[in-house]
Amino acid sequence: MKGITQFDTAILGCDHAGFEFKEKIREYFSHKQFRIEDVEKEYNDPIPYIRSAFKVCREVLQSEGEALGILVCGTGVGISIAANRVQGINAGLIYDEFSAEYARKHNNANVLVFGSRTMEIDEVKKRIDVFLEHEFAGGKYAERNELLKETGSSPEVIDQILKD
Repeated sequence: MKGITQFDTAILGCDHAGFEFKEKIREYFSHKQFRIEDVEKEYNDPIPYIRSAFKVCREVLQSEGEALGILVCGTGVGISIAANRVQGINAGLIYDEFSAEYARKHNNANVLVFGSRTMEIDEVKKRIDVFLEHEFAGGKYAERNELLKETGSSPEVIDQILKD
C-alpha cells in the first residue's frame, strides 16, 4: 500500500530550532488533506527534542499504522536518535529523494526526520511526496525490520519518562 493511501494523519513535533520549519511542513500537509496533530503547538525556548520525539512516537504507535510522524530539529540528527530509541519506531533522517524512497520501500519508516538548518523547505516537500508515492517492499526487508521490532524502550517506559 502506498504511503499516501496508508497514512491519513501527520503527527508533527520539533525542538525550538525546528519550530518555524515544522509550521511550514504543517501547512504543506494541510493541503494534502491529512489530519494534523501537533505535539508542539506553541514556541518555547527551549523545546526539548527528546520529549517532542517521544510524544510523536507514542502517538504514531497508538495510531496502529495510520499516522506518519514528522520530526524537525536543527540538523535532524538528535531528534532521529531519540525517536529510534522507541520500540516499534523506524525513524529516518531524510536527506535526499533516494533516502525518502528507500525509507519507505526497505525500512518501512513510520517517522520522517528533517533538519531545519540543513535543508530547504521545497526539498523537504519533494522528499515527503517521494516517500508517500512508494510502498513497503516486504519480503526480506520485512524480515530485517522484524529483528528491530522489539528493541528500544517500551511504550510504558516512554509514558513514564513523559510523566516525569
